[in-house]
Amino acid sequence: MTSSLQILLIYFTSGLVIGAFSSFIAKEKNRNPVNWLVLGILFNIIAMLALVAVPPAKRNSATSKNTQENQTAQPPIKNIKAESVMRIILFVLGAILIVLIGYFNFIA
Repeated sequence: MTSSLQILLIYFTSGLVIGAFSSFIAKEKNRNPVNWLVLGILFNIIAMLALVAVPPAKRNSATSKNTQENQTAQPPIKNIKAESVMRIILFVLGAILIVLIGYFNFIA
C-alpha cells in the first residue's frame, strides 16, 4: 500500500472515531448529532474542539414540554441501552484505529 493511501485510511478511521464522539457530545448539548458526525469525519479534532467550545443549545418551550412528556412516558431502560451501545461502538472504532496505526507502523 502506498503511504498516501495509508494516511487517508488512518485519517478516515480517526475521523469516524472523532465523529462518533462529536455526535455523542452534540446530543448531550442539544445539537444535531448527524451534522456533527459529518463534521467530525471531515475535520477530525478541529470539529470536536469547536463543539466543546460551543455552548449547549436552548430548547424551545413547546419542544421542552413535549420532550418532558415523552421522557416520563418512556421507560429509562431505553436510554441506558442506547448509551451502552454507543460506548461499545466507540470502543470498537477506537480499537480498529489503534490496530490500523500499529499495522501501518509495522509495515513502514
